[in-house]
This record gives sequence, structure tokens and C-alpha cells, in this order.
Amino acid sequence: MAWIALTTDDVINSLTSQEQGLMNDPSSAVDLANIVSGVISLVRGKVISYKPNQTQTGPLGTIPEELHAAATAISRFKFLTHLPGTSLITKWREQENVTALAQLDAAAAGTLLIQGAVPPIDITATMPQKQAESGGEPYFPPYASWWWSTQQTYWQDGSW
Repeated sequence: MAWIALTTDDVINSLTSQEQGLMNDPSSAVDLANIVSGVISLVRGKVISYKPNQTQTGPLGTIPEELHAAATAISRFKFLTHLPGTSLITKWREQENVTALAQLDAAAAGTLLIQGAVPPIDITATMPQKQAESGGEPYFPPYASWWWSTQQTYWQDGSW
């Protein structure tokens, strides 16, 4: 899996239309951007706290795709707590947040597998630069070998 960006649009798209209607205030957009930035740092910190993951992180500002849904749920919950009125925080949203934080703890403990970032593969370095001749394999090896030397003895004296 890849390391991908978590954006404010991801969080906004996970909100209901009623919740999106409360986004009219420009300060809400700034709050959401700060929350998303903080959650990205939290996720990266949890992933990197497991030692084998320390050498396989993606570019700055990205999170593992395995934790994208968890990061979205945490960001959404944090954002909804900043909006006026607590009726938006339902028991399901609260449980989503608890589950998402548990996934981050599992990543930190190494029980949730996080695949490392895969760099683009440069196959030009491993491909031969010249076409190989395809005259077929010789009947004998082009180097000295124990097996070939024993076979030559049998063939030369005809004592099969």
C-alpha cells in the first residue's frame, strides 16, 4: 500500500450535509486545517514509534493508506467537538474515534502491519544494455567443472 495525503476535503466529505452546512465560518476552515495537520503528525508519530517502520516512512505530510480511515475519523471527531452544539457527537462517532485510536496504538505496537513506502522502481539499471546472443547453450560448460571432467573420462575411453 502507499503513503497518501490526508486532506481537509477528505474530512469534509465524511461529514453529513448538516455538518457541512456549519462550515460557513472561515475560522472553521482554519481549525480543520490545523486539526488535520495535527492528526497527520499523530499518525506518523505512532507509526514511527514501532522501530521496524522507522526506515520505511513515506514523504512528509503523508500517512499510510492502512490508517487513512482512522485518521479521517479522528480528524472528524476533533473537528465536530470544535463546532457549537454537542448534538453532532453521537455515540457512533465517539466509538469510531475510540476504534481509530486503538488502530494507531496497534500500529505503534507492531500488531497492525504497515507496509513501507515503495519508491519508484528504476528498471533501467537492471536491464541488460545489449541484446544477448541466443545461439543456445553449449553441450559442455565453458568453465572447468568436476562433473564435466568425470564425464570426459567416460566418453574418451568408451567405458560407459
